[in-house]
Amino acid sequence: MEPSDMPLDPKHAEEFIAGAKKTKKMKKLGSSRGIETLFRNIYRVHVEVSAMADNKANFLISVNSIILILAAAHGKEVVTDELLLIPATIVIGSCIGSMVYAVLVARPRVTCAQKEDEENPDCDDEAPNLLFFGGFTKVQKELYVEEMTELVLDGEKIYPSMMSDIYDMGKVLKRKFERLQTAYGFLLYGLPGGILLFLTMQTILRMIENDVF
Repeated sequence: MEPSDMPLDPKHAEEFIAGAKKTKKMKKLGSSRGIETLFRNIYRVHVEVSAMADNKANFLISVNSIILILAAAHGKEVVTDELLLIPATIVIGSCIGSMVYAVLVARPRVTCAQKEDEENPDCDDEAPNLLFFGGFTKVQKELYVEEMTELVLDGEKIYPSMMSDIYDMGKVLKRKFERLQTAYGFLLYGLPGGILLFLTMQTILRMIENDVF
């Protein structure tokens, strides 16, 4: 401050000093090794959870494929009455539903990767995430290099970009596990329910044939 400048108001001076201390504290916090470890662990957990979801989806696809193959190969031998088609349809429908949702989990899909996202119509209005391939692949290479250079040179933008990347990964994982839960729901409730109904109806039909009633 030059001698000819007007002195700061005490209230404004306190706000200026508090803002300077906050800025200094943020700069010190941004260089902390603990913050870098936090982001590293978050990224690692997201990658591991995503791989776990894909493995579970592949497991469901394999199990349902085996059940459908067995049903197609031995369906005529097992279904001896037209009424048994009802539980057989429940079993096959449950396997198909579980497989469809498992395939949706394993199918590559990223947030804001498409030009038109029905679930998020404002997707295109958002600034692309430079750290997430579903975002920066929508812009030109020259623009990406320019924005990435600016990001590297401006340290204050690095952590917010990483946070945005983690948020996008979280949205993808949320969608994966919602579909995975539905896929397991088909297999957990539809398959045992259909088999139990099949066995019950088959027992009743045999008792009717043997004049038990």
